[in-house]
Amino acid sequence: MAPPRVIIGMMMHETNTFSTVTTTLEDFEPLYGEELLKALKGTKSGIGGFLDVLEKHGAEVIPSMGAGATPSGPLADRDFKKIVDTIVKAVKDAGKVDGILLALHGAMISEKEPDAEAALLKKIRKAVGKNVPIIITLDLHGLISKPMVDNCDAIFGYDTNPHVDMYERGVEAAETLINTINGEIRPVIAFKKLPMLPPTINQRTTEGPMVKLLEKARRYEKQKGVINVCIFPAFAYTDVERVGSAVVAVTDGDGELAQRISDELGEEMFARREEFLKKLTPIKEAVDRVMKAPEGPIVLADVADNPGGGSPGDGTEILRELIKRKAKNVGVACIKDPEAVAKAIKVGVLGQLEMFIGGKTDHYHGDPIPVKGVVRTITDGRFVCKAGAVGVTENVGRTAVIDIDGIEVILTERSHAPNDPEIYRRNGIEPRDKKILVLKSRGHFRAAYEPFSKGVIEVDGPGLTTPNLSRFTFTKIPHPMWPFDKI
Repeated sequence: MAPPRVIIGMMMHETNTFSTVTTTLEDFEPLYGEELLKALKGTKSGIGGFLDVLEKHGAEVIPSMGAGATPSGPLADRDFKKIVDTIVKAVKDAGKVDGILLALHGAMISEKEPDAEAALLKKIRKAVGKNVPIIITLDLHGLISKPMVDNCDAIFGYDTNPHVDMYERGVEAAETLINTINGEIRPVIAFKKLPMLPPTINQRTTEGPMVKLLEKARRYEKQKGVINVCIFPAFAYTDVERVGSAVVAVTDGDGELAQRISDELGEEMFARREEFLKKLTPIKEAVDRVMKAPEGPIVLADVADNPGGGSPGDGTEILRELIKRKAKNVGVACIKDPEAVAKAIKVGVLGQLEMFIGGKTDHYHGDPIPVKGVVRTITDGRFVCKAGAVGVTENVGRTAVIDIDGIEVILTERSHAPNDPEIYRRNGIEPRDKKILVLKSRGHFRAAYEPFSKGVIEVDGPGLTTPNLSRFTFTKIPHPMWPFDKI
């Protein structure tokens, strides 16, 4: 028997439609063909999981394209078309294949396409026909739609938030594909869409409502014939018709069972909707608390300016208060400001400079701050992840650290959610030694920082990822939709 021929690909972007920053192909740093294998083989990414399983089974791997970018605004249509056309061309050029594995996000939107993943899947399905299994992995924040479900054979969503199981879900998806190709199983999907759009702040899987929901999902998975049950609390910063939480179930040929599981778990999720709400700490109160803390590091989480959710990462209000209060032994990660980075590079390490930093992308995240400081380090901004997607190389662009009288600020050319402490270490800062750590992140940082931090304060600042959804104007979402409507 000939080895199975399997196409793999990746298209991942979490789109914040309230962002003024248009995403382009350059932001994805695309990987073509063999580049995809070279970059991600041996990593703890979803693609890494695909590759390990396919190698174990002796499959012939046909890499199409890998495109993943930091969350931001809608993708330019011309560039979305390039990504889709490249992947579809690889599918067509491959000739007869036995299966397809795709690592997708689930909340990607272009300027004109509100359901990017479905658009890609439709074209691939048309190219290969209905008998070639297509199996996908999705971020837990994916926005499930009927066209998406109709054009694939199985969906595996992340079970963790912070996301630390991308590799495991990739392995699970690939094993399911191999079993399907071998005729051992026949996956069918059902889903339940819910009229709720919870803020992402309390979608963690280590506490809060997701814990009980996931426990129930695992119990369902122990039933005979159940392949996978996943929960998608959804991404709240996307103004499109397909928003809303969802439950997806995949079974071996039993559509009625899959639908019953989706309906039952969806009903419980909706009943727990109020549990997803959470109170944050105002900036001044947060700084008061951290200044009085006997020891650190204490994390100030700037959840409203989280590049992991599409904010620019150049908000200034927490930093402004820390400077005003003359805080010491502080590490700030990160503030995106290419202009400030260039000035720091020009004066060099130990050079002194005065300039305005941050607040330059839009009017949502505070005004630029005038600062005086000393340049401590300059790097190329590349580092290898040791948390989450272990082994994957991050690139935040040229980077400089400026010391503002005891407050060390990491300035970057690109937006970056500092979920891995290596961003500090790459730039000459040991985060464990700081009294205060400011992190522009909603929650993914917890997996790596909580083991050594003395506490976390989630700060109620301004920004495009604020959990206070009443600050946004939604015009395209369906109604009724909680929490905007009483249901």
